[in-house]
Amino acid sequence: MSGAAATTSAGARTLAFDGAGFVPVDAPARDPLVADSWLVVDAGVVGWATHVERFAGSVARQGGDAALAQRAASAVPSAVPAAGAWFPRLDWPDPAVHDAPILHVRPAPALARRARVRTAEEDPRTTPHVKGPDLTALGALRERARGEGADEAVVTVGGIVVDGATSAVAWWRDDALHLPPASATRVASTTARQLVAVALARGVEVREEAAAPASLAGAEVWLVNALHGIRGVTAWAEPDGTHHAIAQPRRADAWHTALERLRRPWT
Repeated sequence: MSGAAATTSAGARTLAFDGAGFVPVDAPARDPLVADSWLVVDAGVVGWATHVERFAGSVARQGGDAALAQRAASAVPSAVPAAGAWFPRLDWPDPAVHDAPILHVRPAPALARRARVRTAEEDPRTTPHVKGPDLTALGALRERARGEGADEAVVTVGGIVVDGATSAVAWWRDDALHLPPASATRVASTTARQLVAVALARGVEVREEAAAPASLAGAEVWLVNALHGIRGVTAWAEPDGTHHAIAQPRRADAWHTALERLRRPWT
């Protein structure tokens, strides 16, 4: 929700699932095997069921107990304040670090409707299909982009756009919504999934395209994730300083509003 105000950081806490609910615990120091995060605004979430589905599925893929993951997710709403804007993260930790799901209750940061992008110089992902093991590496990638005046780093593989450090990438060409090809290994974005559903409901064609950053000149480009929703990209730079002349994001705000209409109470 674009008008959501950040909640005071005084409410931040780390909790562990004890089989029935969440209890206070020290935060593990290592990246989890699986993580999932989402924006909660006054107890409303966009696509909560898809987050639970992705979390449990990823836990199973990583060798964990999907049923326990689902029980932990079901207990999350009661551990997050009902009022305000929050950005909780549910983790399945490495069992060598902690033996229970971990919930980080965090205030939502300030939200943005626009973003500047920089192509990453490397792909640091070790587990590109699962959110969690590469959180620190991808966070560092984004921070390097910020140091160069961007808001997000975009990973390419073989010169083809695959994913953002913290966002999925989408673009418009010929009045059709485009996404990277399914063969491009990346985390399955819950927000991109919601976006595709909205597009299909509106009769908009959705295509896959293997696109190099330079080929997106003239296209309207978006970053999409569960925190910000849709951010229209206003600039795209390469590590050598080259800039791609992408189109201004004239559709982004209206489509972000359409996504926000999907926000529902999660209890």
